[in-house]
Amino acid sequence: MPLFEEIVPFVYALPGSYVNVFLIAEEDGLTVIDSGLKGSDRRIVRAIGELGRKPEDIRTLLVTHHHADHVGSLAALLGRSGAAAWAHPLDAPIIAGEKPRPHANPGSIAGRIFGPLIERLPQNNPPPARPNHDATDGAVVQVAGGVQVVHTPGHTAGHVSYLMPGHGGVLFAGDAAGHVFGRLGTPALIFTEDMAAAKESIRKLAALEFDTACFGHGGVLKGKANLEFRRYVERRARAAG
Repeated sequence: MPLFEEIVPFVYALPGSYVNVFLIAEEDGLTVIDSGLKGSDRRIVRAIGELGRKPEDIRTLLVTHHHADHVGSLAALLGRSGAAAWAHPLDAPIIAGEKPRPHANPGSIAGRIFGPLIERLPQNNPPPARPNHDATDGAVVQVAGGVQVVHTPGHTAGHVSYLMPGHGGVLFAGDAAGHVFGRLGTPALIFTEDMAAAKESIRKLAALEFDTACFGHGGVLKGKANLEFRRYVERRARAAG
C-alpha cells in the first residue's frame, strides 16, 4: 500500500496516526506542508521515494504553526534538502528555539492536568529549525501557481493556512480547524492559545473559495469544502444567537 494518498492531481497526503503531512509534487521540485512529529522525516523520505523523487527534490517547506507535531521533523528535512522554509514571524522564533514554547491552555482542565506531562515527552521537544521566509498574511509562495498565505491565529498566535489555486482551490488548514470523525470543528482547546481568535479564523477561512480542505488532524474534505465551513459558521451563529 502506498504511503502517500493522492488528493487531487499532484497533491498528496501522508496520513499519520496522529498528524497529517501533505505534499505538492511539481516537476521542478516538491513542497511539503508541515513535517509531523520528530522522526517522521524517515517516513516522508520513503514516501517521496515511492514517487520516484529524492529528499533533495524538496524545494519548499510550508509550516502552519510551531507545535511539535507539525515541526518535529523540520530540522531533519531542512538538513537533507536545503529547502526554503516558510513560517509566520510570531511562530518562527519558537520554532528556532529562540523563544520558549507556550504552555498548554490553562483554561482547559485537560491542559492543567495533562499539559505539563505532555510537554515533557521527548516528541514534544523537537530540534530547533530556522525558517528563512516570513509567511505573513497575503504573502504568495511561488509554488503550484502561487500559494497564498492566510494568517489564521488562535491555535497559536502565528498560525497560518495555505490556499493553493487550481482544482477549485485546495486549503491546507493546519490546526486552524479540525475534521475528526467526519465533523468540522474548532481546534482542541488544550493547546489552543486563544479560542475566540480561532473561531474568528474559521470565519475568515469560510469566506474563501476552495473545493478541498486538508487538515493537520482528521480526514480531507472534498467537494465544495468551503460550504462546509460556511455551514459550520452559520450553525455556531444560530447557537449563539
